[in-house]
Amino acid sequence: MSKGLPDMKNENISIKEIARLAGTSVATVSRVINQNGRFSKETEKRVREVIEKYNYRPNELARSLRVDKAQVVGVIVPDITNEFFSYIARKIEVDLLKQGYMAVICDTNESLEMEKQYIETLKAMRIGGIIYVSGDQKIEPIKDIPAVYVDRKPEFVEEGQGSCFIGCDNYQGGYLAAERLIKAGRKCIAVVLHAKTIATQDKRLNGYRQALHDYGIPYAEELVYKVEHVGMEQGYQITKRMLESANQTDGIFYSSDILAIGALQYFHEENIKIPEEISIIGIDDIPLSARVVPALTTVKQDYLKFGSLAANAIIKMMKGDQEKRTYILSMELIERETV
Repeated sequence: MSKGLPDMKNENISIKEIARLAGTSVATVSRVINQNGRFSKETEKRVREVIEKYNYRPNELARSLRVDKAQVVGVIVPDITNEFFSYIARKIEVDLLKQGYMAVICDTNESLEMEKQYIETLKAMRIGGIIYVSGDQKIEPIKDIPAVYVDRKPEFVEEGQGSCFIGCDNYQGGYLAAERLIKAGRKCIAVVLHAKTIATQDKRLNGYRQALHDYGIPYAEELVYKVEHVGMEQGYQITKRMLESANQTDGIFYSSDILAIGALQYFHEENIKIPEEISIIGIDDIPLSARVVPALTTVKQDYLKFGSLAANAIIKMMKGDQEKRTYILSMELIERETV
């Protein structure tokens, strides 16, 4: 062991330390690792001996960013703390990695300005493509770089117009949710929507309205509630406001599991029995929905399929294939304990 160097047999030592031990420069070590540029066989032999001795493992992300940014994909999400988005992002990341690509995850916190900044930054980095998950529907088209849009369909996206969209049948989701509450005997069914995602929420609302119509239940505008942000606190507060208004609500359709899970806390504090007194249903089927008590009945969006389709589509587009199409996935009722 060289004097002054700690035992790093199982540690990831730096390129600078490898260069010192091999008696060469950092730049030469980098050229050997990445197999580009000029270096002698003798120098390569010395560098590789040090690498093997100290079990060096290069930082793959750093190498990709430095060597070939075309192998990097930006993944823009609105709220990484929401399981629905974090699982989509994770699936994209895993599937990209399997095919030799890296993901850079960008969390916008539901800010249109941050979305715009991330897009400009990613384009300036000259990365290979962008996957845009549940972004603001009024965002401008991403030009001069392959782009895939997931979950929320921007206003400009049309099949064959240079972009790829992956989403669910939101009309079907709204219908399934309302129908399940109706079949449980509920007559006064409220719906809680996200105010920012107009196109998605309109389709869910239309599905809800059609189910009411098909089963002979009048639609009431006063039973439609909207929140500016999707979170547990928003679900708690909107439910509190709803039930303090002295209406006869006996069923609630939340357009996100996170909202419904927040509502469960309010019901618990107020000793309101679910589903005996009020039935509730969500949309998404995030893992947390199966772990809460009572377990949440919901309508499943296949977010893992979102992720795999998005990863495959962006790679095809980055390779020059014309992957400019729309994927609409069916939704599925998941029976648990809240209806």
